[in-house]
Amino acid sequence: MGIDTERMKYKGRLAAKREEAKSLHLRIEGDMHAIRNILDPFMPLHEVRADIAAAQAVELAAKHAEYVGLLEEIKAIEKALGD
Repeated sequence: MGIDTERMKYKGRLAAKREEAKSLHLRIEGDMHAIRNILDPFMPLHEVRADIAAAQAVELAAKHAEYVGLLEEIKAIEKALGD
């Protein structure tokens, strides 16, 4: 495999990782808005669905960890490419 072929392979992987990160970023923002809506500060406490907010927060934490990992992968590929 030539250097140009390998470089193109990494550029393709970088583009795919960036798209994945972009999609995950949007999903994380959606989760954050959903949690904020559930935890409306003006809602009477007896109506707050803390169980649902907690479940969504756990999902958000998992997505966030995945997102941070993707950003690290992107940095590593950019460094390898010299970008």
